[in-house]
Amino acid sequence: MKNKQSPKKLFWDFIIVVVIIIIGAILSLVFRFKGLTSSLFFFFLPSFYLLCRQPKRLHRIFGGSFLIGTIFGFIFDFMANIGHAWAEYNSQLVFPYRILGVVPLDELIWYFGWVLVIVTFYEHFLEHERRDTISHNYKYGLLPALFTTASILVIYIVAPDKLVLGHTYLLLGLCTLVPFIYLTIKKPVLFIKFMSISPFFFFLFSIHEITALIIGQWYFPGRYIGVVSIGNLSFPFEEFFFWILMSSTIVLSYYELYVDDER
Repeated sequence: MKNKQSPKKLFWDFIIVVVIIIIGAILSLVFRFKGLTSSLFFFFLPSFYLLCRQPKRLHRIFGGSFLIGTIFGFIFDFMANIGHAWAEYNSQLVFPYRILGVVPLDELIWYFGWVLVIVTFYEHFLEHERRDTISHNYKYGLLPALFTTASILVIYIVAPDKLVLGHTYLLLGLCTLVPFIYLTIKKPVLFIKFMSISPFFFFLFSIHEITALIIGQWYFPGRYIGVVSIGNLSFPFEEFFFWILMSSTIVLSYYELYVDDER
């Protein structure tokens, strides 16, 4: 059973979300917010606004955000911080605590919000089913993720140098593309769906990136295959490709594969 909203309501929902993001960018620049504080406007407020607009598949949305944002996000961020793919100054952290001295608690919350806004936007504008069931494939994402997390932590305790990779961002980014490539081949219609909303996330993540670089919320101390420059700002090509350009489709690939119904 479908639960469609009128195009007019969807249009105004979209406009309000964009306004929230723009206001968040302006406030971040004026008050020089820390990264996690900025994410309230970029991720959390837009998500909660859309969640309040109509009944949502809360189990799917929060289940997916936990699996992809918290579990997979921890793995990705742990490896990224070990390999210096990116970094945050301690002064830019709202919660000055790093899990095992590596992953800032701020970043783990940030990852959850990042996935939350992607799947909430996707469910609101493209998925209109009333069902709120989580796919039986969820365990096939959760169990390997937990095993991988445990393995990485053991290696970190025994031989931490083994986790340091050259071109860490590139290698991690390529690994995340596997579900996207798989679903693109298996279900081309999903590729079309993902691409239909990717311009919005290109807009959102571009604004977030530029705001963060101006304020100095994060920086890039590692090795990269190229650099993208906007005025006097610069960031790695990997950041542009894997986060700004592709991350919404990557997250939605994981979401469809492990949480939703691949339709």
